[in-house]
Amino acid sequence: MKSIAKPTMIGSLITFVIGLFVAFFGVMVSVFTDGLIYDRIVTILIVLIIYGIISIVLGFMKPKNSWLYMLSLCMPGIILLSIYMAKEFNILYLLYIMLIFLVSFFGVRSGKSFKIKKKK
Repeated sequence: MKSIAKPTMIGSLITFVIGLFVAFFGVMVSVFTDGLIYDRIVTILIVLIIYGIISIVLGFMKPKNSWLYMLSLCMPGIILLSIYMAKEFNILYLLYIMLIFLVSFFGVRSGKSFKIKKKK
């Protein structure tokens, strides 16, 4: 292994743990909440904003391997939601999975572009 791979591996592991925390206490809470549809939508929007903020920070701090950090962040939420969707299927969960991925992707890209503009 190269010496560059170790910090990348440690960083992606830390990002995975952060993603697991957001997935468990954010995504799964938004799926399990009982109440009005308005409450679920607000919870989902808050979770997506959290994903966006974290991914912007990751893209800004680590622009070199931003795709790896983006996947490490969003995959726990996607995996947990997919497991839950296998038991109780809802077509809207597919939209939720796509939104988690897209918010993480565009957040990392935005953070990466902020870093590039700062260097100039």
